[in-house]
Amino acid sequence: MDMLLKLKAFVVTADTGNFSAAARALYTSPSVIMKRVDELEWDFKTTLFDRSTRRLTLTDTGQSYLTHSRQLLRSYSDMVSGAILSPGSIEGPIRIKAPAVLIRQGVGDVFTRYRAQNPLVQLEIIASDRGGNPAEEGFDISVGMDQMAYSDVVEQIIRPFPRLLCAAPAYLSRCEAPLHPRDLIHHPCLTFSIAGAIWAFNSPEGRVEVDVHPVLITNDEGFLCAAARDGHGIVQLALPVVSDALQAGELVPVLEEFSLVERWVKIMVPSARLELTRVKLLFDQMALHLASGAVEEDA
Repeated sequence: MDMLLKLKAFVVTADTGNFSAAARALYTSPSVIMKRVDELEWDFKTTLFDRSTRRLTLTDTGQSYLTHSRQLLRSYSDMVSGAILSPGSIEGPIRIKAPAVLIRQGVGDVFTRYRAQNPLVQLEIIASDRGGNPAEEGFDISVGMDQMAYSDVVEQIIRPFPRLLCAAPAYLSRCEAPLHPRDLIHHPCLTFSIAGAIWAFNSPEGRVEVDVHPVLITNDEGFLCAAARDGHGIVQLALPVVSDALQAGELVPVLEEFSLVERWVKIMVPSARLELTRVKLLFDQMALHLASGAVEEDA
């Protein structure tokens, strides 16, 4: 049991970034969390965190141990809940990662309905657009536009994720609208950090990639949309995020004849987790919802 407490302190500290936040999450004191992590480092004869007065950073060894620690804690949780002996039972934890825009635009409703139907399941939902291997990150289900494929992970590609290039009429009234994607290098661009600064378009001459000039980079799509409405530059965002601004005339499409190269929504589940009925059931419900196009209809 002491080892489980140490592992949990390590994992929650890695997730929250500091001992104080981990202590709040685990309802104990920072000194207790620090002691447990110190003891774990002593047990493993290694350093898990590089420590400074301001932040904790996982060492390479710590990153590797974090993956295995998550798996151990998850296996223990399944054993306690009886899921290992009774994989058909619908109870126990499910850890999910999904983009905030998809959660807001309908996937969150799938989670609440699932919980109402299965009250013995505990859902932990992390809003994130970052890609990654769900097996290594300790997620049972991961939704996103990750282009990578991973071994021992089952994935289901659902549908294209609609995005639009747009700008405020006020911006276009003072700056000549781009006629070709390459013209974007002369414009201030507002960039969603996950998408990066290389924007890809379809054109009659084939795929065109442009290394734009970002004047604002953030992972907050709402803030990015507001900056575009205020006329700070050209933005590329998910259609559900900008739909209200488009309808209000606060934003207008740019370069409509050059469509953005499609990104696809997909769901990923570690193969071993798909054997659990509670995970498989939620996976199927999420896939059905996303495939129905409900996100676009809600927008």
